[in-house]
Amino acid sequence: MAEIIKPTDLSPEFLKRVEDRYGEVNVEEDFFSPNLATYYKYNPKYKSEGGGKEHIVLRLASFVDLYKNLGQAKNSAKSLYSSPDLKGDVPFQNQANQIIDTFNDFRTYFRRNYPDQYSLVKSSIKEMEGMGYNTPYAFGKANTSQYTNIGYKPVNQKSLRKKSKGIDYIDLYKD
Repeated sequence: MAEIIKPTDLSPEFLKRVEDRYGEVNVEEDFFSPNLATYYKYNPKYKSEGGGKEHIVLRLASFVDLYKNLGQAKNSAKSLYSSPDLKGDVPFQNQANQIIDTFNDFRTYFRRNYPDQYSLVKSSIKEMEGMGYNTPYAFGKANTSQYTNIGYKPVNQKSLRKKSKGIDYIDLYKD
């Protein structure tokens, strides 16, 4: 069976909202889909000779797909925003800012009003992205003044390479 979420893994506030709408949650038999879009409520009236159980499938308001799609739209708008071809296009810049603001407004609403779904979305996004690079300058240049203020001195890479005894240095790209 695909991954499921048990009621015991959810907050009491979320379960209260579900119970207010659909009746008491059976913590032993009920379960939810990973994105909280579906609630599988145990039907005790169903009797099977083989011991099978029946669940009533209930669709819940889930913001997971909307959050992810708005996030992708925001990321696309940000990348196009800095594109040299669109730098001077003021109407596009305004549209991109509206997309970014819409995502930020929705994220705030989502986080405040549906914290269970928000935390699940955030954790699933982190799982999909993996660890990533947690260093801000992993592939770029750092601000050297931060390091010189604490006593480090910049290294002349060119002279350091030339002094290296392990290999012969030939500068193919001449800085």
